[in-house]
Amino acid sequence: MKIVTRKQMQEIDRVVPVQYGISGAILMENAGIQAFLTIKEYLGQVEGIKIAVLCGSGNNGGDGFVVARHLLNHGARVKIYLLVPEEKVKGDALLNLNAARQFGVPIQVITSEDELNAVALELKHVGLIIDALLGTGASGEVKGLFAGIIDIINSLAIPIIAIDIPSGLDADTGMSLGHTVQATITVTFGLPKIGLTIPPGIKYTGKLLVANIGFPKELLTQESIKINLLTPKNMTEHIPHHPVDAHKGLCGKAFILAGSIGMTGAAALCSEAALRIGAGLVTLGIPESLNQIMEVKLTEVMTLPLPQTSSAAFSQQGYEKIVRYCENMDVLAIGPGVGRDEDTKRLLERLILHLKTPMVIDADALFAIAGQTGQIDVLKHKNAPAIITPHPGEMAYLLGCRTKDVLDNRIDVAQKFAEEHDTIVVLKGSRTIIADPSGHIWINPTGNQGMATAGCGDVLSGMISGLIAQGLSVPEAARLGVFLHGLAGDIKAEEKGTLSLIASDVLDGIAEAVKKLLTYRVSPIPLFSNAPFYSNTLAS
Repeated sequence: MKIVTRKQMQEIDRVVPVQYGISGAILMENAGIQAFLTIKEYLGQVEGIKIAVLCGSGNNGGDGFVVARHLLNHGARVKIYLLVPEEKVKGDALLNLNAARQFGVPIQVITSEDELNAVALELKHVGLIIDALLGTGASGEVKGLFAGIIDIINSLAIPIIAIDIPSGLDADTGMSLGHTVQATITVTFGLPKIGLTIPPGIKYTGKLLVANIGFPKELLTQESIKINLLTPKNMTEHIPHHPVDAHKGLCGKAFILAGSIGMTGAAALCSEAALRIGAGLVTLGIPESLNQIMEVKLTEVMTLPLPQTSSAAFSQQGYEKIVRYCENMDVLAIGPGVGRDEDTKRLLERLILHLKTPMVIDADALFAIAGQTGQIDVLKHKNAPAIITPHPGEMAYLLGCRTKDVLDNRIDVAQKFAEEHDTIVVLKGSRTIIADPSGHIWINPTGNQGMATAGCGDVLSGMISGLIAQGLSVPEAARLGVFLHGLAGDIKAEEKGTLSLIASDVLDGIAEAVKKLLTYRVSPIPLFSNAPFYSNTLAS
């Protein structure tokens, strides 16, 4: 599913009446109906429920007027609170304000602080609040009566359903415009807006539902929209299928170059994740003095002892042996727990530069290619497709900037790096960003805060590697690996909670995640338990 900027959505809104003959009034009516159906689904029934609809003067307010009319028509005790003088309501919004009045919806105009304070007392006694104050066009700081009403409704223990976007949320950045509605549910129209799908916007969005209000499909799928949301429907198409007569050699061979003293866990997690996701054969390359412990620790994974430095890290003396071994491998995962010995860095740099085997480059391997000025150009001159999987701190190190600079602009940072270095970028974090050299971006909706723990990234690298080994393209493996990794974490968080989640839990959840996604393929049932609303995510 595509994700749009404010400008892209405004362009779709502009084009539809001109090129397709669907008036703004029709779109507004459809939007209001979809929001009404969301409310009805949430409440179970609306008859007799006291509902406040808070409206501004624009099209977002117009949607609210439509909602109020349909709520009244189905027995709700509904009232519109208009935060602007009526003369400021124009066009289709005015049409629907008049229609709501003719239907008999009570309308109260609020123009002063005293009136606002009186309304605050009324709102304490409603069962539901509808936010139709500010739409996706809002960009400046929220002030005055709008700021006041937002603060009031956020302070009440009453559910809020936001229409299109929580008022006061920047549609492009997800940042608060000073005062932002904390929605229980957001029903947005046509396509998700970027700000609804990334931090910090996700904490204001609540549960997100996307409704089509009559936009032509070709406008919602146009190639010029480069940002996408990963969904189960997309991901089921890429799950590897092994034929009934499959053997281990046919199911893909992954080579993992990982581990050093004190960090053998990273090697184990990465290797086992590659197996668990379906790779037929996985070999762990390990410094020779650590081989014995890994032979004990790993049952199904083969090991390849390699020359080491005096500190028991990988040595350049193992270069030729690794190159020969890679000739018979489908993928190489390189970096988890390898340490930062200078000789190890030079080995990794040489391998990344010369190998023709697809690579997943993670952790300490990222420091190897960014350790000196200009070294990052290794990625530009590599001979094989590659994925890098940095967290924001590692990405900042690659770019020579602050971690905050990355966090403040994750999409643009990932996109620019992918294009400049002809490399898939998996920028990890809350709502992991995946960027490819063509300029396309994917935002992953799965995962939770419990996965912010040591070793989870090693599991991800192993999963992506295992998928490449089974024949998925490098971009496909990155997307499916990230989605399943987050889903595995979500499944285990339901069982254990987020506070106690550890990387081996995520590893154990891989099989359940694959099974769940396969179930979706067979029968498109809601993926998450709180259907039909999906917590900061979408099922299709």
